Amino acid sequence: MVQIIKHEIPNTGIYLDRVDGFTHPLIPEGIPEYCFRRDLVEEIAYCLETGTHCLLVGDAGTGKSSIIEQLASQLNRPLRRMNLHGESDTTVLLGRDYPSIAEDGTRTLVFRRGPLPEAVALGYWIMLDEIDAALQPVLFCLQQLLEEGGKIVLEDVDGTVLRPHPAFRFFATANSVGIASRHKLLYTGTMARMNEATLDRFGAVVHVEPMAAALEQEVIHKRVPELDMDFVEAIVRIAGEARKDLSNDKIACTFSTRRCLQWARAMTRFHPMRAAKLTVLNKLAEDDYRVLEGVVQRYFGAKGKGK
Repeated sequence: MVQIIKHEIPNTGIYLDRVDGFTHPLIPEGIPEYCFRRDLVEEIAYCLETGTHCLLVGDAGTGKSSIIEQLASQLNRPLRRMNLHGESDTTVLLGRDYPSIAEDGTRTLVFRRGPLPEAVALGYWIMLDEIDAALQPVLFCLQQLLEEGGKIVLEDVDGTVLRPHPAFRFFATANSVGIASRHKLLYTGTMARMNEATLDRFGAVVHVEPMAAALEQEVIHKRVPELDMDFVEAIVRIAGEARKDLSNDKIACTFSTRRCLQWARAMTRFHPMRAAKLTVLNKLAEDDYRVLEGVVQRYFGAKGKGK
């Protein structure tokens, strides 16, 4: 029997509505060792409880998408996640005509709804990743849905009007809403400035900053428990130095928690310097490589081969 119960998001003291007695293939798989950040959960909880459309903004790898996925898992909610890019068009979201064969054997075209109207009608959550890389026509097709009392009108079919199911929730992620010079360098392909009319329709913009050092250490330790804690602490300190260098325009590369985890996993097999080259340094431009290579060598020495 399906019922709504109050469920505590682990280690936050925040209780949200969870659907019990319900299964669906779009419910994300939970990560038992996931660390919820109370400040982010508080702001996203506001959006969940009020139906406010939410835009999460932050550098790559800071956990924008994962927190929505893990909240959906905790609350047993189906979530459609889509990545947008410069070649995404409105049919990717709204749907398009597909060839079909009618009962009399004649060939015809049948319209199939896309993931957005499906989520609206059935009460799923939807998350559009990299919305700042989408073309303006894609953003324009969202505006009527995102405004107060929003709806979707399937103009290309028969003008069907879809109004959001009470359980429908809309999330999007972006690396930046405006474009400082460093963001333009880091995230090529993003728009110079997200359309103001689209931005205005998000009732909440949540900035997802890099984790505090203690929490980042906890996350890495939980996900890579076989790595010595001294190594974990060193990774986090190096990431912190890199982030300061980025903010001071000494380098033009991010150092995300995702990148920390990749490095930590590789360090269970290789010497830290070799693991750093494999997972971090080889992704960088030459100038940034040399700067960060020096930082890593201060902690781990110059050995780059073997284990």
